Amino acid sequence: MTEILMQFDVAAGQRAAWDALTTHEGITSWWSTRAEVPAGRGAVLRLSFPDAPITWDLRVDEAGEPERLRWHCVGGPPQWVGTDIAFALSPAADGDGTTVRFDHVGWLETDQMFRVVTFGWGQVLARLKAFLDSGKPVPYFDF
Repeated sequence: MTEILMQFDVAAGQRAAWDALTTHEGITSWWSTRAEVPAGRGAVLRLSFPDAPITWDLRVDEAGEPERLRWHCVGGPPQWVGTDIAFALSPAADGDGTTVRFDHVGWLETDQMFRVVTFGWGQVLARLKAFLDSGKPVPYFDF
């Protein structure tokens, strides 16, 4: 299986980082302004993207507040379905801010979709970092 793994530090504390990943206000501030963000384990996050006729549906399989979040893709492009997206949040080594570890695992092959998604995650996660560093919304997909 192929994996996308990234890590970066943000100025915001762990709680703010958690909220950016688990609330409507948070998700729409860095990822997509068209999102249904229900709360709690078992809930399904639904994201819309420009020119996409489907939603990306991510079920919350783990919500260890404020340290670990894992989504399981249950709807979207066929290559995504069955993959897992996890965020691990911990205090930054220097004592200021939060270290964000990101894993998108379970890809069956390193195909064109995987390569496009890898590049896309780099851009989208840069928006998450910008939002958590500044507190100002910078959604990647802004309808």
